[in-house]
Amino acid sequence: MADNQHDTGLGQYDQLFRTVPDTPPPESVTNTLRRAVEEVMTVQDITYGSGRSPLRVRGRLNVTAETAFSQIRPPFESVGYTPLLRREDGLDVVRALPTVFERASKRVPWVAILLLVATVLSVFFVGVQGELFVPFPAALAYRLNGSVSPQVSANLLPSAAEFQDALLKGAMYTLALLGILGTHEMGHYLVARHYKVHTTLPFFIPLPIGILGTLGAVIAMREPAPNRRIQFDIGIAGPLAGLLVAIPVMIVGLSLSHVDTTQAFLNNLPNGVQTSILHEGQSLAYLGLKYLVFGRVLPQGNLDVWVHPVAFAAWAGFLVTALNLLPIGQLDGGHVLYGLFGERAELARIPVIGALALMAVAGSLRDAGIINLGFGWSGWWIWIAMMLFLLRRHAPVLDEITGLDSKRKALGVAALVIFILIFTPTPLVIDTPSVAAVLQWFA
Repeated sequence: MADNQHDTGLGQYDQLFRTVPDTPPPESVTNTLRRAVEEVMTVQDITYGSGRSPLRVRGRLNVTAETAFSQIRPPFESVGYTPLLRREDGLDVVRALPTVFERASKRVPWVAILLLVATVLSVFFVGVQGELFVPFPAALAYRLNGSVSPQVSANLLPSAAEFQDALLKGAMYTLALLGILGTHEMGHYLVARHYKVHTTLPFFIPLPIGILGTLGAVIAMREPAPNRRIQFDIGIAGPLAGLLVAIPVMIVGLSLSHVDTTQAFLNNLPNGVQTSILHEGQSLAYLGLKYLVFGRVLPQGNLDVWVHPVAFAAWAGFLVTALNLLPIGQLDGGHVLYGLFGERAELARIPVIGALALMAVAGSLRDAGIINLGFGWSGWWIWIAMMLFLLRRHAPVLDEITGLDSKRKALGVAALVIFILIFTPTPLVIDTPSVAAVLQWFA
């Protein structure tokens, strides 16, 4: 029977329909699609339609949805379509998506390579700058040819040993931070490649200002995941891989750090240096690792850990992992939640954004000097904006019937626990003592 008026059920893929003619495909095409479905399903009814939705078959699958999808995808793609599996009104439904997703390109990924090189330089620049009391270019010029800028105090210029130490620590910071972020993104990439899902290489984002030197890295999936299991595996691989590197790097970094008071730190600064103090956020995991290394809960009284650049890189890795595990939208945590609960994962959207808004308001009130509630960060406003406009929905999958097995469900629950352990409501606080003005170490 022909029916061009029924709901296509393809709303998540509307961006693909701009060039699809709204006319029925040739009968040979619909016959190929129908025969492929009939091999895996006891059919109850078939609806034929336009080029946008040429076929909808309802009934009961005779095999698992995962097997059915793998079996019907090749004949669908041979005539220019991709199968979609859904469960609607108690029946299994196969629909035809009028596209075939491109496979991985063999071209040299110059953009990814150039961005990686730029990010290495950017992170190294910020890492070295964090160890100097003058701008890196001024210190470099002084060590190379002895030139001294009139804007720089001569007593703050580094000696040869101090400059070499800054370069070494900058290199260690770069290796630690990009090692963690790179492992995170390659976790996504390699698992996607394992499942033959077309995914780009990581795109690193340089930022030669601020405290990190980078805005992290992203990969782009060029096609939907075949099912929730595969999407779950791709999503969770990044955080787990990154943490496998971040935890030992944190232990090494803390072992290179020292415990001291704020006053002792200020007393050791060269004359004429004015500084603010950056306090990194305290997650449960971070507090636990500090206890493991130092045998005490820190901060405690006026004592705290003055972190080595390697430890700071690991802390940043924890922060990035926690941000990615926020259980919403197309973030890694959103993929985990969608894998566990399917469409019901959307119910978490409002509570998550509401919690972030509360922390953002608290941080803004503290920054404005109105009231300090002891938690919050004004930077959460940026993440709220991203979630409202860029990460609104989870990425669709082609087979929505196949759910997670018991092992993946347990791993998903573990990922939510990990998120709780590494999340901090107040990632950064800048304390400005009376003798300080501008933070040079992390400028």
